[in-house]
Parts: sequence; C-alpha cells; structure tokens
Amino acid sequence: MTTWLPDPSHYPEQMSPLSATVWFEAMGRGLHAAARELRAPFGGFETRLELGWAYEGELEPDWDVDRNVLERAALELLQRWERELRPRVLEINAELEAMRPEHLPPAEAVALLDRLWELVQEEWTIHFLVVLPALTAVEHAEPEELVGMENPADDAVWRLADTARREHVADLIRDFAPAAALGRLRATAPGRRFLRTLDEYLAAYGGRSRWHELSLPREVEQPHMTLDAVRLALELDERPEPAAAPLRAADERLRAAYALKELHTYDIDYPGLLATREALLGFGRRLVGEGLLDAVDDVWMLERRELRPALTEAIDLRSIVARRREEHARGLAEGVRPYLGEPPADRTRDSVVESFYGSGGSALSGAGASPGVAEGIARVVAGPDDFSRVMRGDVLVTTTTTPAWTPLFPSLAALVTETGGILSHAAVVAREYGLPAVVGAAGATQVIADGTRVRVDGSAGTITLVGGSA
Repeated sequence: MTTWLPDPSHYPEQMSPLSATVWFEAMGRGLHAAARELRAPFGGFETRLELGWAYEGELEPDWDVDRNVLERAALELLQRWERELRPRVLEINAELEAMRPEHLPPAEAVALLDRLWELVQEEWTIHFLVVLPALTAVEHAEPEELVGMENPADDAVWRLADTARREHVADLIRDFAPAAALGRLRATAPGRRFLRTLDEYLAAYGGRSRWHELSLPREVEQPHMTLDAVRLALELDERPEPAAAPLRAADERLRAAYALKELHTYDIDYPGLLATREALLGFGRRLVGEGLLDAVDDVWMLERRELRPALTEAIDLRSIVARRREEHARGLAEGVRPYLGEPPADRTRDSVVESFYGSGGSALSGAGASPGVAEGIARVVAGPDDFSRVMRGDVLVTTTTTPAWTPLFPSLAALVTETGGILSHAAVVAREYGLPAVVGAAGATQVIADGTRVRVDGSAGTITLVGGSA
C-alpha cells in the first residue's frame, strides 16, 4: 500500500487505538471479504491509524470481477437477509452481549478476546454483504426516484413525544436542559411513567451514537440527545408527512434491498457495536482490578495486540497509555493530513462507491442530494452536544451525519454536509423528509458562520450567504 487517504464522511474525528484495531480494522477486512464474495469491481480498503486519525488504502480486486454477481445479490438480498444474514447477526450480538471477561482465568480471558475479534470480523463482513447489494439496487432507479425511507427510530421519538403530552410532562422536556429534565421527571409519577417509555426506546435504539468510534458513550448511556429529539418533536404540532414512498423500482426486490441500506443498522451497527463496546470495557475493568490501568477508559488507548498479552502477564500499560494520549494531543494540534505516503493518483471509482462517498465540492457548492430551495439560520453542529442549539427552521451545517441525528431532520429548513455522496446517510434521510440538501460541500463549517442566514438549493447543489444573523 503506497497511498493512504482520510475519509471524513465516516471518520471525522480522531479514533482510539482499541477502536481502530477492533472495529475499524474489522470493517476494512469485512468490506474486502464481502467484495470478494460478491465479485465486486472494487477491492475495499486496508486501514491505518496515524496520531489518532484514520486513513484507508484502496485495494485492487484479486478476483475475477463479475458485476452480474452483485446484481443478483441485490435481487436476492431481502430473502438472504431474512433467511441467513439477520439470524446470524442476532446470534453474534447475543454472544457478544454475554461476554464477561472480568473474572475469567487468564487463558480463558485471552480466548474470549480472540473470540470477540472473530465475531466482530464476521459481523462486519455481513454488514457489507448487505450494504454493497443495497447500493447496487439504487442504480436501477432514475434520479427522481431516489427518495427516502421510513426510519423506525424516528417513529419511536414521535411516540415518546405523544407520551410526554399524554402524561403532561411536555413542559419539563421543553423548558429544562436534558440533565435537569431527567431529574424533574424522576420526581413525579407521570414523569416516571414517561421514563419507563424512554427506557423501552433506549432498549431498542440505545446503541446509537454520533459515530461508530467504540470509546464514545451510546445513547442508552447518555439519553440527553433523546430528550433533545423529543423536544424538537414537541415543538412541531404533528409529524411532517414523508416526501414520498421509498424507491419506486420496477422490481419490488430492489426496493426492499434499497431499504436495507439504512434498516440493517438496527441489527448490526447499533446493537453490535454497543455489545462490542461493553465487552471491551469489561477487559478494561479487569485491567484496573489487576492494577495495570488507572481508569477503565484507559483501555481505549491500547491496541488489540497490546491488550491480549496484558491479560496473562504484567505489562507497563501506563506508559503506553501516556504515550498514546500525547500522540492524540499532537495529532489534534496538527490535524488530519490530506494523505499519507505517495500523492494519490487520479482514478475513476466504481459508481457504487462514488455515490456513497462522493467527490467533494467547495464550501458553498456540492452535490444536490435532495431537491428544493429553502432559507434559514445556519446552525453549525459538531455533534449531539450541540443538538440543544438547533431550533425549528434552522439550516443544519455539519461535517457528516449518522442515524442518531435523524430526529433533528423534521424541524430543519435545509441541510448542508461537508462530506458524502447522493447515497450517503444525510442524503437518504433528507429525501425522506423532503428537505433541500447539499452534500460534499467541503469546508462549509468553516466558511458558513453559525447564525448566518443562508439559502440552500438542493437541486443545483449550491449554498448562498443571504446575510443577517441570529
């Protein structure tokens, strides 16, 4: 591998070494394995971490490419998902959730870590056995047929808002910051009834986070972004109708495959990564108990190859943790590099890959991802900690979005992201809500000041600074 490139659409922030050598590495291996099985016209990526920043090196296929295999996989995806892939994913998640490494004998703890690594690799191979055919299915649609799809977590947020109104606790959620609102809700019987409903929501969707990095707490651990989402839903009298039905494909099997591009996350990404995170934290608790680490979260500063021998022998992990934290601080100061190794050569990517990653544009132009024109106050948002600043009618300006962000969408006037293509998560969900959107507007969060009034043309792919501020 001679050239390594960052991918800010999926890895917009620094990554911890343990997450990089578990999830990120498994993701790269899984993509390569799935592309091989599907005889795809691209080879996937190898992965690398440098001062906390994630980089990918593109692989060439080492198999005979056969686009017909990928096409057939798209037609057969729903049947295979229901018969084979989803049942196996549920088995993997159940095994991960049952892992308790804290009190095992050393040799058994090593075997458990090895088993975790096997399971995570298998789950992320399945992930791409779903995603690659789902992206291929979209190529059978006309551009005007690229609309969104229903999001079950969004539906659940609206049910939470209905519960808040029914229990007469909507004012607590609207008027108090999330931490204070939780305290107020626990103090009354109606509030506790609402919290029981919130717990049901978190049991189903609590594995969501602002991105896939394993060291980040999940929504079930910090339900503040759930309450911010409910607040926004309460500010709307009723939920907006979806812009249109999902993909109107000539073959119903292709529509079902397209839907799985987003819906698979409720079985793989959220519960799978939550279970992986909790198991790895168990290894952290073990090392703290043995006096090798000072805090459980220090485990994220170890690579997988360093964690494994520490389960059977006394290793100076504190010096590794200190060095890694220094490297992360230096990486944060230096920022991500445009590439590592040799300068990237110009090349044409396969259409499936291009539509997902995009090519990038300028700060005020990109790919028109969802048609329409709208004006509003720009709200530059880095993550869920900023959700409380988003108001009805704002234009969301951000680097990228994940499904954890979707509760914001019904309240927005428009959307601008710095990364992604017309099949990125942001583009798909914007079309679901009929929200004008421009993606791949590189540098937008630096050029568009928070509070500035902007006009977004989701058909032309342009953003105009109108002036004024709020």
